[in-house]
Amino acid sequence: MTNRGLAKNEELFRKVNERIDHVSASVDLDDRQMEFLCECDRTDCYEKVNVTRAEYESVRAVPTHFIVVPGHEDPRVERVAYSTGRFFVVEKQDEAAEDAIETDPRSES
Repeated sequence: MTNRGLAKNEELFRKVNERIDHVSASVDLDDRQMEFLCECDRTDCYEKVNVTRAEYESVRAVPTHFIVVPGHEDPRVERVAYSTGRFFVVEKQDEAAEDAIETDPRSES
């Protein structure tokens, strides 16, 4: 699969997570952990990540950052920016970073 193909899978999961975040807007940012989808590039991944809304908002503040289950990072297109005991935040690199910025749901009009 090409890097663009890998990015499409991640973009889909990021859009689903954006909907989860939108629906849960009434939950306080630090109230409790919620389940978001792993935003890795594995087409067969349906794992979930427990994240507070504040953590999610922090990750989404950077269009090239994605939340993934530890071990689901793909060094071909990203690097681990930071990790917690529950998830990794990966930062897309090169062409994958450009795709992430271009398809960021928060910048769409």
